[in-house]
Amino acid sequence: MTEAFSPCVSGSVGLLLAGGFVHIGVWQAGESGLIAFQGSNPVSQKPGVYAYAIGHEVLYVGSAQRGLRRRLRHYECSKNLRTARRIREAVLERLSHGKGVDVYVIELEERLSFNGVLPVDPVSGLEEGLIRAIKPKWNRRGSGAV
Repeated sequence: MTEAFSPCVSGSVGLLLAGGFVHIGVWQAGESGLIAFQGSNPVSQKPGVYAYAIGHEVLYVGSAQRGLRRRLRHYECSKNLRTARRIREAVLERLSHGKGVDVYVIELEERLSFNGVLPVDPVSGLEEGLIRAIKPKWNRRGSGAV
């Protein structure tokens, strides 16, 4: 996606793009009620934050402490993780109505510290900040979670 949008529009993909996120691909319907990622190959193994969007609306924001590739893989095949299963069902529902679900990511690897002493996790902090600012519909901490 190359179109630029005003970063002041809450919930928009433009906010993510203005902040350094990049579009890496889309979710597509896979086999046996699963979803399959189509896009950048391979997906980064670095920690980061990811977002799912339809059109200009950000619907879900998540963090990948152990790497983006590993986390996105959970959405494709995990049957035991409740969040992955819940979001996969929401993605499949949108795909069944012909809506494409885009995936955006930003890599964050450096740990920070407050006053050179207290640890600060930029992955968790960015995820929490985005959820509070955007209130994505699919996040439980957002508004109207699925």
